[in-house]
Amino acid sequence: MEHINWAAFAVAVVAQMLVGYIWFHPAVMGKMWAKVNGLDINNMKPTNAGMTYGLTILLTVIFTFWLTMNVTGPGQDTAPDGHSYHTFQHGLAHAALLSIMIMLPVFGTPALFEKRGIGWVIVHVGYWFFRMAVAAGILSVWR
Repeated sequence: MEHINWAAFAVAVVAQMLVGYIWFHPAVMGKMWAKVNGLDINNMKPTNAGMTYGLTILLTVIFTFWLTMNVTGPGQDTAPDGHSYHTFQHGLAHAALLSIMIMLPVFGTPALFEKRGIGWVIVHVGYWFFRMAVAAGILSVWR
């Protein structure tokens, strides 16, 4: 990670925030998310919006640094056979593998012990897959 395309990085951060807004909107997965967590979707305003969204942005920036290293780090430029990794599909492949290898165990294991249903796992792993797919795709294409 000798160089970071800061414009791509910023767009990836904003894109992840937009994915979260869309994913957790009541018309998409918000109602299901509230239901599987035993919450009332109509009573979800944060107590301290500035702190909540500020920390969300900070955590997204931290996550995007990790994702940038994962997608554009050593060995992610051009394969010996000439194949380029500068494609959206490359980012999508990273998102799929990371979702299966990291997010599914991270959310699936506690779901088993907490007796949460498959809906809970689908909402969370699905969110992280789409979030990573968009961000990793942007970072991979726009180096």
